Amino acid sequence: MKKGHRRLTFEELRAFPGFENYTDEMTEETVASLEALSILFYEHYQKTIQEKDRLKIFLLKETK
Repeated sequence: MKKGHRRLTFEELRAFPGFENYTDEMTEETVASLEALSILFYEHYQKTIQEKDRLKIFLLKETK
């Protein structure tokens, strides 16, 4: 895990409605799934930024 990032704790997850009675196993699986999903979203976001930057560079070269 990168510096500055932290994992959702079992207590934090169980504080949300509908998660109060999750077992430790269910909580671990849910936290791991949320972590994987957040990584996918972040990687997609980073890729989108890179593509926008490449497009800007391309368009600047085309206008010269």
